[in-house]
Amino acid sequence: MDLESAAARLAADPNYRVLRRVQLAEHHSFAENTSGEPVGRLAVVDTETTGFSLEGGDRIIDIAIATCEYGRESGTLYRVVSRYESLEDPGQPIPAEVVQLTGITDEMVLGQKIDDSALAQSLKGVGLVVCHNSGFDRPFLEDRFPAFREMNFGCSFNEVPWRSWGISSSKLDYLGFVFGLFHTGHRARADVDMLAALLGQNAPDTQGSVLSILLAAARQPTWRIYALGLSFDNSQFAKSRGYRWHKGDAAIAKSWWIETRDEAEERKFLLQLGCINPLVFKLTARERYRTTAAIAQGQ
Repeated sequence: MDLESAAARLAADPNYRVLRRVQLAEHHSFAENTSGEPVGRLAVVDTETTGFSLEGGDRIIDIAIATCEYGRESGTLYRVVSRYESLEDPGQPIPAEVVQLTGITDEMVLGQKIDDSALAQSLKGVGLVVCHNSGFDRPFLEDRFPAFREMNFGCSFNEVPWRSWGISSSKLDYLGFVFGLFHTGHRARADVDMLAALLGQNAPDTQGSVLSILLAAARQPTWRIYALGLSFDNSQFAKSRGYRWHKGDAAIAKSWWIETRDEAEERKFLLQLGCINPLVFKLTARERYRTTAAIAQGQ
């Protein structure tokens, strides 16, 4: 029995699950545009960094981009049209835990530098950047490449309803497992390929692809609301509703905040708690996932 026949036989048995390695070609094709619908371009992007704190001096050490063509009407992912990937010397030692996680060593990045012009070329014609955690990746990308400040961002971690589909974790490796996919290593290229493969999957219990769900969410505005002046006695009500703490900076005072798609309902909730004048920012894909300071300053 050949491997494909064996895999099909196992997959048909409820006692087994078959996983397939994600291996996308340089110009991988996900589907054919048989209807001839208009297409757009998006960039699936991932970074590896020396740590979690841009303000603390952490820097990008690995980046991968897969620029893809997709159907503007259907949200179908069609093909990879170009790629860019590179290591970069951060000018500081890579922490041991990062080396263990990614396999990237100081020797590997020594003297390496991202080619800004080649990266810019890979983004030509791109209307949307998709990361699996845009709240993390976007600030690092904007700091290193200012052109990202003018781009629209979507986030497959926050803008795809994985949990409503009965998927208990939104971690990329686990999502791959659910959809019968796996990859090895924790490098930017591997994660980009996994994310692109997931975006091309059919969404559970609904029509369309995972990408179509993400696009619909990315096209809708959200509101970032800071509950300025909220009393301590009422802060626990906000926290239980999903508000998070902003420690305060030059742009916005200490306060609890939330991002919502229903501004009116959130204002009503805060009014009941005595918060009369919350600070509210309307966000589109152009502003979403930027740092608090960048949103407040309208950069």
